[in-house]
Amino acid sequence: MNADRWLADTRASYDTVAVSYADQLREALAGAPYLRAALALFADLVHAAGGGPVADVGCGPGHVTAHLHELGVDAFGIDLSSGMIDVARRDHSRLRFEVGSMTDLDLADASAVCIVKSQVTGLM
Repeated sequence: MNADRWLADTRASYDTVAVSYADQLREALAGAPYLRAALALFADLVHAAGGGPVADVGCGPGHVTAHLHELGVDAFGIDLSSGMIDVARRDHSRLRFEVGSMTDLDLADASAVCIVKSQVTGLM
């Protein structure tokens, strides 16, 4: 399978499950104190370095992007799935979310001080 077909299949599968996936993950951070601590440490490091925009690539429904924002990080989300981005925008309307691929980020040089890839599931 070529890369373009793989990305299209991945996008389609996440578009299909976007709403149910967001529902499953809605409380995932509440049940993951170790992950909240890691994100708090990450936020502290971003602040200590002077702050600036942070891209959450593969942001899914935006729950980690929103959590980072609550910690004072200027976070925005990027995801391959337009369905996931629709859910993220619905649930976190004050934040910036864009459709894009982590394999081909459309970010200008120095437009983000850091890129984070979060992986949070309700099963961790």
